[in-house]
Amino acid sequence: DRPAALVFRRRIEVPSPMSEKPVLPRHPVWPTMLFMTFLALVGAIIWWAATLGVNAGIVISSGPFAWVTGGPALIAAYTMVGLVGAVAVPVWSLGAGLICADHACGAHGSTASTMNITFFSDTHPINKVTQALAERMGLPKVPHVGWYPAEEINAFAMGTSPNNALVALSKGAIERLTKQELIAIIGHELGHVVSGDMARMTLARNVQEGLSFFLLLRGLKTFVRWVFTPLSELELLRMSRAREYVADEISAIMLGSHHMIAALERLRDETLKPEPGRLANVMMWTGFVGPELLSTHPPLERRIERLRGYQLKQQIKDAPRTPVFEPAQ
Repeated sequence: DRPAALVFRRRIEVPSPMSEKPVLPRHPVWPTMLFMTFLALVGAIIWWAATLGVNAGIVISSGPFAWVTGGPALIAAYTMVGLVGAVAVPVWSLGAGLICADHACGAHGSTASTMNITFFSDTHPINKVTQALAERMGLPKVPHVGWYPAEEINAFAMGTSPNNALVALSKGAIERLTKQELIAIIGHELGHVVSGDMARMTLARNVQEGLSFFLLLRGLKTFVRWVFTPLSELELLRMSRAREYVADEISAIMLGSHHMIAALERLRDETLKPEPGRLANVMMWTGFVGPELLSTHPPLERRIERLRGYQLKQQIKDAPRTPVFEPAQ
């Protein structure tokens, strides 16, 4: 696998199997898809009502005669638009979303092409450790595991199901993380896959993309989505933040909290931060600075605190039990 200069030859031990199958959180996909479609419909209804009000106001302000002659036609036109829109918006968002998601995923999808991903062979140590972790989580073989040429430490998982999942690590992550930190991040990304959050985010993001796929400029697409479906955009951001906690916890369950905490502390101390961009909500972290409501990820410090809380609970749970009172003789 190229390039040979990268530290790909180092030995990475496959984690030993667990004594019992872990219970991991799982989230269904279709409720999220339907909710995102519903929010898109709400946005369309708000704009329908707003433009109806503005146009009705213009007609009424022109005088009674204008309303008598133009009012019925205006109401009839908006009724027709509303009925067509009530069907067209859900069909459009779901249909275009599924098409966009299919176009983005896989070894030959737009994401792999845009990110310039190189895929590992089946015998590569990073691929082997990924497959071993996936098997322990009850997942099928991860079909696409690779790396992309970015100097910052980052990773992402994308796909509409475990059967077409793509897990990619940045060049910086492979070169600069310790073995255990790297494995913890792989566990985090597989956590997105096993929980269903990878599929939920991929499909939900592409439902939003589908609403503006016909626009050529990405900045214009984002502007249109925020103007017409702000509730959908806010829900996408909320879901993106929430799913990071879930993936952190799954990595902690599988590999131990301390390794995931060490990886997050490494990210926190990084000077080379990733730029927020098109794939920000599927990346492991982002360098966005601004209101948390508009962020794709929760603050790293809060993620670390959550894991320390989980670690403490596990220590209490695993601690030997001693009776408070001596049993009666």
